[in-house]
Order: sequence, then structure tokens, then C-alpha cells
Amino acid sequence: MSISIIQPGMFTTVQDEGRFGFQHLGFSSAGAMDLYSYLIGKTLIGNNGPSLEYTIIGPTLQFNKDNTFILTGAHVNAKLNEETVDINTVIYACKGDILKVGAVTAGARGYIFFGHPLDIQPIAESYSTHTRSKIGGYKGRPLSKGDLIYLKENPSFKQNLGKTTVYNAIPEDNIIHIITGPQIEAFSKESINKLVNMEYKVSEKSDRMGYRLNGEHIPPKTGADIISEPVALGSIQVPNDGNPIILLNDKQTIGGYTKIATVTQLDLNKIAQFKPGDLIRFKWSTIEEATKVQEQYLNHFNHLNAEINTSPTFNMGEMRPTAKKLTKIITEER
Repeated sequence: MSISIIQPGMFTTVQDEGRFGFQHLGFSSAGAMDLYSYLIGKTLIGNNGPSLEYTIIGPTLQFNKDNTFILTGAHVNAKLNEETVDINTVIYACKGDILKVGAVTAGARGYIFFGHPLDIQPIAESYSTHTRSKIGGYKGRPLSKGDLIYLKENPSFKQNLGKTTVYNAIPEDNIIHIITGPQIEAFSKESINKLVNMEYKVSEKSDRMGYRLNGEHIPPKTGADIISEPVALGSIQVPNDGNPIILLNDKQTIGGYTKIATVTQLDLNKIAQFKPGDLIRFKWSTIEEATKVQEQYLNHFNHLNAEINTSPTFNMGEMRPTAKKLTKIITEER
């Protein structure tokens, strides 16, 4: 029981919530960049299996056994064979069906979940891939053409068939909220003001480790080098060239550059849907404000999850095979 990778898409990796509690041993957290899109997909598919996360271009894959799947995150014009499929809806796939996700039409990162989940061995209590250390996921690397990924048998793989949600992962604006960083005093008032008064462009060199930003330089007053210390997810470090870098899921666990600010937890999901060339604008917040906004959003998110869990399902498992048989009969009669 497996899926075959016909085309891998762009930097498609196996991810779950992340690898936490091991940074003191040098393990980066990794995990889904857009955690909320991941959690929505996990709730909808109804199992604890990991997802495939793709960037900008989704994979093309073949189902080697009947299964269900769901797409969340970035907007795409995905097709199952020649039939368009919606995101945020659990869909049935027959043995031999081909899912072509294609390029994103909005956002940057999307997720694919399966009713018969991916059969991946956990490392340090996580399925997530960290490509720089070559651990986790499928052989510790992004997917390649010809890969065969085995699945776990799940007798209730159809239990959430037809479930859907209106969740939209695409940011409504480009504002990223930040709180002061541990070395903010290393920056001049002019540099601190520039950070929030100018727009920055996401560089082509951005990846899961960090988003490099192009725009107004904000070099520290007396050099960027500091004694290496632990770095938080979302830290904005500024090396000597003055170009900010937002440290993300595959970041190093310690770093030796000045950090002017830290992105709020909620807006890390937002950043995950920005692609190279997109513009972002920073806005100062406080820990108290960020906590309040996070709690409000979590209440909304939990309500959405509750609606998913109580929504009806559909006995549609044999509808697509039956439709195929009817099409074949009609074609033969012609």
C-alpha cells in the first residue's frame, strides 16, 4: 500500500507539528511552516499521520490503493485525473488515480494529508524532515521523482469523507507583528524606526531555515557578532550587512548575531504563505498584546475545529468508481 511520486513539486517534505524538547541536543524543531493549515488538515482527515508540505509548486502523485486525501494551505487548481478538486475538503481517490497539485495560485505552502496515512518512522518523537541534518521524514530529504512512500492501513480511512471547512490560509495584509529582541539596544533609534517604517521584500534566497529580507539596511551600532546563544523561532537577526533575516522552522539552535526583534507566534503562520518577491511590513507589538491576540485567534480556531468534528460526513466511497463505470459504458455505446 503506497503512493508513487511522479513529480515531486518544489521542496516537498514530510512534516508534522515539529520536533520539540530536543533543541538542547542540537535538533531544530522543523515541522509545518504554516502550523494552523497543518492542524486544520489533521482535524479534517481524522488521523495522526504526517503531511506532505510543498512550496510554490505541489507534487504529482499516483494512488496505488483506494484512499482519501485533503489539501490545505495555499490555494491551488489541483486535479484528480482531469477532475478539479477543492482544497479544505476530504476527497476519495481510487487505486490508479493521479493527483496533480500544480502551482499555487495564492500563498506559498500547502499540505496534503491521507486517510491511509504516510508510514514514516519517527525520530526524536517527530515525523518532520530536517534536510540540513538529513533526519526525519522520507530518508531525511525532499521528495524525488520515482519515490515510493508506503502507507499505514487505516480501517476508518473513509470516516471523514466529504468533511470541509471555510478556513482561509491566505493573509489579508502584509503586516507582521514583532516584539523587541534581546539585542535591540545594539541598534540605533534610526535603525529601529526604519524596521517598522519601510517595506521589505522577501529574497529569492529565503527557505525553511530563514527568510532573508531586502530593503533598508539596519546594521547594529558596533558590529553584529555576539557570543552564541539559543535563538527563538521567529527571531529577526541582523548580520553586519544590515539585512534582516527571520529565523524559521529549520533554523540553527544557537546563533551569534544580534537580534533586533521576534515575530509573534501567530504571524509565523502568515509568513509561511509569503513567497520570494512579496513585500512585508513590520509593526511593533508587546508580549501582552501578542498574547491577547493569540488567545482570541485560538478561540476562533478551536471553534472552527469543533464545527469540523460535528459536521456531517458522506457515504461517497463508491461514487467515483461507479461514475467511472458509467462513463466507460456510455463511451462504448457511442
